[in-house]
Amino acid sequence: MCISWSFYPEKSARIYAKLVHKMGLKKKEIARQTCFQDTIYAVQMNDRVMLYLEESYLKGTQQFLKKKKDIYKLVLQGDLILIEENEYYMLDTMWYSYPYLIPQAKDFLDELGKRFQRKLENTGLECTQFTLTSMLRTTSSVARLRKWNRNSIRNSAHLHGTTFDVSYRSFKNPRVLTFAENLYLGDVLAKTLWELREEKKCWTTYETWQTCFHVVVR
Repeated sequence: MCISWSFYPEKSARIYAKLVHKMGLKKKEIARQTCFQDTIYAVQMNDRVMLYLEESYLKGTQQFLKKKKDIYKLVLQGDLILIEENEYYMLDTMWYSYPYLIPQAKDFLDELGKRFQRKLENTGLECTQFTLTSMLRTTSSVARLRKWNRNSIRNSAHLHGTTFDVSYRSFKNPRVLTFAENLYLGDVLAKTLWELREEKKCWTTYETWQTCFHVVVR
């Protein structure tokens, strides 16, 4: 897919220099280039629910929790872990879900955070956190969600503790981020998830309406 240099206006000088170095083009040749080729990872992540639902159930809690109080029983058993903010990610206000995942999903989430941070080294965007917008749901929270969210389904992978949503538009940095930087961070997050998906560690779906990646841990 063709991406204009102006897509990242504050990065255009760096992109220009990289093109000259990697492609060995002279100034007069690069001036005739109106775009460069890059992989858009987000749009290629389109895993559908029937692909992962059964395995998500078998590797998850293997039971449908009705209400919030049912979650605590599994926490005491060690089947679910409370997810708290750390140096890699922050939590959004979760009106229809709860910040709990199975231990394997928590490990995956931390691995995602570590890889994301490594890709930000020497970019001026170090220490940027991504935002988790949804995690474990109960049957009652799914019922409430379905009243307004057209994408929500009754038999959701969010019921199993294997699944979370991560925003590709909301990031937190010690300083105020520009629009272009937010777009760039979204691309870095997409590439990181793509690599984990290629390693068969997760399934991922790019959701445009909710501006998030829907991630199911394998």
